[in-house]
Amino acid sequence: MDWKEQLLLLQHELKNRVEKIDKDLHSRMTSAKFSEQVVEGQNDEVLLNLKNEAEQELEQIEHALLKLENGRFGHCEKCHGKISEERLHAVPFATLCKKCAA
Repeated sequence: MDWKEQLLLLQHELKNRVEKIDKDLHSRMTSAKFSEQVVEGQNDEVLLNLKNEAEQELEQIEHALLKLENGRFGHCEKCHGKISEERLHAVPFATLCKKCAA
């Protein structure tokens, strides 16, 4: 699988995750009983954090896709050196090489 396919697959998975969280939050808001609202509020906070993390990753993936189009994918945004394949396999939307990220 090439980088674009990998990024698009990850993007699709994250969009699905955000959509499921939105549906869950909406159904909780419309069906929660007063006695359950405190617990539901804590659960909602966790879900909102997960949604925010997914949305941030989506932004990073979109940035990586733009870099692919511009021929800059896999190059560190700080030192302009190559980002190792090992790092890209771990974090396909990495913007910094291992040295600059440390």
